[in-house]
Amino acid sequence: MDIAKYIGLFLLKNHSVYIHGLGNLELRRKPATYNGDSLQPSSYEVVMTPIGSIDDNLANFIATNEQVSISKASNELREFSSVARMDIQAGKTVEIPSIGHFMEERGKLIFVTNPQFQYTPPPVQAMKITRKLDETPYANSAGLPVSGMGYQTDEEGGGDDDGGISWVKVAIWILGGVLLILAIYAAMVYTSDSNKKEIKLNLPQTDTPQTQESSVINPLSEGDSTTLQEAVELPATEVDSSELLDFDVVINTYQDFGKAVRRTEKLTSYGNKVELVTDEDSTTFWVLMPMTQIPAWDTTRVLDSLRRTFNPDGVRIFD
Repeated sequence: MDIAKYIGLFLLKNHSVYIHGLGNLELRRKPATYNGDSLQPSSYEVVMTPIGSIDDNLANFIATNEQVSISKASNELREFSSVARMDIQAGKTVEIPSIGHFMEERGKLIFVTNPQFQYTPPPVQAMKITRKLDETPYANSAGLPVSGMGYQTDEEGGGDDDGGISWVKVAIWILGGVLLILAIYAAMVYTSDSNKKEIKLNLPQTDTPQTQESSVINPLSEGDSTTLQEAVELPATEVDSSELLDFDVVINTYQDFGKAVRRTEKLTSYGNKVELVTDEDSTTFWVLMPMTQIPAWDTTRVLDSLRRTFNPDGVRIFD
């Protein structure tokens, strides 16, 4: 059973395929570009994404084409994934025919699209419409000019020889556009003002030299729109660059993939920089928040601020 072939066919058919243990592949369209001399046409490429839909669609697709049970197809797919991971760890590549190959680069699993890969989407059905010609039900006995809707008199526009512009209609359109812009601006200002919150929080002071007072926004519950910049504002202190640390903080830990995705998207919508990471077995999902240039002596205060803001049950540094 050629699992790699079915992975490529499923990807071309659905533009996305999730392979348990390897990751999620998406077929994306690259727009046309202009390099100053010529217009380069649009093309398609295959990219790996950190989030995918965990389902049995690929196993069902394989079972239908091979005329076997879904459980047998799932076992074959799981075995393919295990062998592929071992080959990749050994420095080999796992080929998806005509699409590209998986490989490891600097300890990270990536997918490289075949340079000769070409994809043409299926044509879109179009309905042919024939325009019916106007039929004159009676003779033009009066000698009036004929329009698309029948005979036309001078009062209906036939007497306007210069084809002038109706300035009244133009003024109405301009006025309507100005009113629409003003309404949109007023709605944006109202929404911005309603979302502003200014609450002071007195964080515990650390015994460090040259520390100045800094105000931060009060950490709120998990469902509120507090951002990382509002939650943690480091004191203005002269610190040796060798004492600055970069690390990831585990904000939430989930066993359910859907909850982890919703939490990640919610924090991102509030302006926080977070990422979703899973273990090798895809059974545990961590929502991580990267921290950069943090003084070594101030990590405890930063973690305490993040705990109060995003997860009262506790946060920790990702191992």
